[in-house]
Amino acid sequence: MVKPGKENANQSKVRPDYRHAYPVVVLVCLMVAGALTIRHYLVPKTFGDLGFYRAAAIDDAKARQPRYVGRAACAECHDDVAAIHAKDAHSSVECETCHGPGSEHIANSDVAMIRADSKESCLVCHRMLDARPGSFPQVDWQKHFQFVGVSDTNVVCIRCHSPHEPLYMDRDLHEARLHPLVHDCGECHIGRTDTSLKQPAGHPMIFQCAYCHKDLAASFAKGAHAKVGCKTCHLFIRDTSFSGRIVRNTDPRFCLLCHRKTDFRSASGTPTIDWPSHIRDVSDDPADPKRPCVNCHQEQIHEMYSKEKLHAM
Repeated sequence: MVKPGKENANQSKVRPDYRHAYPVVVLVCLMVAGALTIRHYLVPKTFGDLGFYRAAAIDDAKARQPRYVGRAACAECHDDVAAIHAKDAHSSVECETCHGPGSEHIANSDVAMIRADSKESCLVCHRMLDARPGSFPQVDWQKHFQFVGVSDTNVVCIRCHSPHEPLYMDRDLHEARLHPLVHDCGECHIGRTDTSLKQPAGHPMIFQCAYCHKDLAASFAKGAHAKVGCKTCHLFIRDTSFSGRIVRNTDPRFCLLCHRKTDFRSASGTPTIDWPSHIRDVSDDPADPKRPCVNCHQEQIHEMYSKEKLHAM
């Protein structure tokens, strides 16, 4: 019989057995070695030379043929369209935004450019969305069609709006008169279009057309175009948080956006006329087709300031 003291002494002399850990250690070492080997072959040689990226990417980018060529290249062959485009509401939109990359077309004129002639092409930018600022031109196309009397919902936007000259402004936008910033309720209150509601107490002061043009606003409210906002005809383009450019749309083609007789308008919509037969019926002057419609139809819009008041302003 072994004494208790001798049994404890024998147990203390037994060395720990780590054989069960050897496979794990070997496996971890193999994994680390494999990862380092794979990294050696996968990491580019120039990685880290100029920072945490591949330095040779700079030379690759320089050697790559650009897909977009810029509006200057387009203007070399389409200078007439470029001149019109540069002065209208789409002047800040590059040609290739709507027509796609132009490098292949520049290299070979037989390669056709994209023709953005669908309704969806325009709605990519102009669809009414809560995420867009109220000052950006947006349209609910169903309501717009109903307002202008379009009965065929398949009609595309460019049947009325030229993509290069969508609003037919009477002057270059960049040369238009600076005007204090005009606010719409919808710029802050999403979906708010009724500006006749009383402002609550303590509401921040905002600038509206009627504040300075009270008589014209009152006259306009009684006219046939009362449902059309002031800034529809007196286009306001915001420049800064304090001011913008205001341009009158006096070109006859602007009025014809709503009033030209076409096969896709319903009889119950806005009044329409045949153009240019209308102008030939009322005048023999060859210059009249370019004169503003308001020369004869001003009473349909609003009263005008007298010459004395305009001079005082």
